[in-house]
Amino acid sequence: MKNFKKICFVLGTLTATSTTAIAANYNANHFFAERHSMVRGPYVEFARRVAEKTNGDVTFQVFTGGSLLPPAASLQGLRDGVAQISYHAGTYTPAELPVANLIGNMAFYNTDPMVMAFASTEFGLTNPAALEEWAKNGVVFGGGYSTSQYFMMCNTTVETLADVKGKRLRMPGGAWTRFAEYIGAVPVSIPSSEMYTGLDTGSLDCAVAAADALDSFSLKDVVTSMNTLAIGNYYAGFEWGYNKAFWRGLSEDNKRVLFDEMAYELAQHRLAFDADVNKAVDAAKSNGMQVYSPDEALVSSLNRFVAEDEKVLIENAKKRGVENPEEILAQFKSIVDRWDALLNSVDRKDVDALAALAKTEIYDRLDLSTYGMK
Repeated sequence: MKNFKKICFVLGTLTATSTTAIAANYNANHFFAERHSMVRGPYVEFARRVAEKTNGDVTFQVFTGGSLLPPAASLQGLRDGVAQISYHAGTYTPAELPVANLIGNMAFYNTDPMVMAFASTEFGLTNPAALEEWAKNGVVFGGGYSTSQYFMMCNTTVETLADVKGKRLRMPGGAWTRFAEYIGAVPVSIPSSEMYTGLDTGSLDCAVAAADALDSFSLKDVVTSMNTLAIGNYYAGFEWGYNKAFWRGLSEDNKRVLFDEMAYELAQHRLAFDADVNKAVDAAKSNGMQVYSPDEALVSSLNRFVAEDEKVLIENAKKRGVENPEEILAQFKSIVDRWDALLNSVDRKDVDALAALAKTEIYDRLDLSTYGMK
């Protein structure tokens, strides 16, 4: 296995540093399974269309399920050329991506996943502090994403604030961990791949994640109840990040293809993710899962936490060396509010209309001759 990883590293590095007009196969990395909505369209179909529209100049071999890079190594592996394009969850690298984690922890500011997918994309492509952070890590940011809303999926009844106290909740870290502690629960930080085992063995009482996990991670087999308190949504990091050497070797025409396809999949993915959630919840309910609305005390606790936690975000960002985090958050909120308004002007079930909005309002405004070249 060690030798295999070394071979992957060498091949990836050679590919990244040999980016000429010669057609080549490049590595695309995602740690979710191929059937997940974040992989099916944004990686598998994306790779197919990119190869077709670049006449084979840019052909990605898609590695899924962590088969090329495990979650915590995806940022370094992308930088080092093991992959030329990769998904990365920012929570795994808070020291390397303090700005990305600062805005990622604003998950409770607006819990509309469509708004946050488009807003996080614009921020990552245009904010000076974010761009400096990507460059420092050898990454060219391609586009963002957002999961659907996070709910508590439990192997016991969790309906009220009193029910939550003392429960062991799987949380993705950051603000979610602080919220668990705020309401008297016990946060457990494990990757999504371990949620099933935790619920099955009883080391977890609830998994806090998007409800498509009932199907994509088979949680429906071990979950008996779900609470619909909207505990934010996850968008830290990037859905598409590119190795810097690879990006610089692309022609402007091929970069435009990538931009256009990311704009399309940004929209397509959001609709597919929500469709997967609805399908998974319906199937789990038919299998006996109970769905509870949060009581007033639980809702009030979340609202108080959101109001109080922003100062913690700012303090943590300063400790990690972020300059002017207050200004960065203000800029991010402005972008979020802009997309909240923009998305009211379009049919949010029309993939092509949403993709066109992403193109005109984000990607078409970037200069292909300079973007990602510093």
